[in-house]
Amino acid sequence: MTVYEQELRKLFEHSNLVDQPQFSGRVCVGDLGKDLRVRAEFLSTHISSQYDAIRLTVLNRTEGVVDRTLLRFQDVWGKKQVPNNPNFRSGVIPHLWDDYGKVEWYAYHPTAADYAALRDAVGQYLSAFRERTPELERRGPKLVYICAPLRGDVTNNVEFARQKAQEVFAEGNIPICPHLLFPPVADPTDPAQDEKARAMGLRLLESCQQMNVYGPVWTDGMWQEIYKAGELGIPVLTDQKTIGRTPPARHPKRKER
Repeated sequence: MTVYEQELRKLFEHSNLVDQPQFSGRVCVGDLGKDLRVRAEFLSTHISSQYDAIRLTVLNRTEGVVDRTLLRFQDVWGKKQVPNNPNFRSGVIPHLWDDYGKVEWYAYHPTAADYAALRDAVGQYLSAFRERTPELERRGPKLVYICAPLRGDVTNNVEFARQKAQEVFAEGNIPICPHLLFPPVADPTDPAQDEKARAMGLRLLESCQQMNVYGPVWTDGMWQEIYKAGELGIPVLTDQKTIGRTPPARHPKRKER
């Protein structure tokens, strides 16, 4: 086992940063969920034999590179003091030094706290890409998103959503109902306010463990929420035996000429 692999195992092997990590040389590859994987590798940003950073590349199995970032050890740990060494009075930039095949930390070896800080930095970056796991196994009440019509007869639709939220509450769960939150502060007939309220509703959806869809007619706004729930892996339940209506066509984006 190389020193690079030993160091990567310290970061990824017994952590929850990635699933099923695999190691080879200076590289670790792990799953983030669905079609996403991450490749972590030591990188030299200045001098070829001095590895002073870890590069993280998020990959889609079919579409290739999704995103990439570079974590420099100096940015995470800062310059490190080397006691009793007059050659580094101002400190040293942490790095692995490859001296013709002999690889070791140069002058300063990271502490347990340093490794923890680096794992935190990696985790913060990867958290934006990890598959959201439906939290059905959580004990206690679930956050249930109320998806129901609003446009048209707003007054009656708000009352309908309130009744459904009350049913969810009676079942012991926590209703998340945009109809009760936004109409008092955002005018549904104002396009700008309506669009802002829709975006905020989708943000609320991200925290929910379930979506309940109500009513025989499913509007375009409801379908937007349903599609979003599917992308997030949130279970969608409905009181209808069939879908409320045919979903709007989702045309592929045209390539710009």
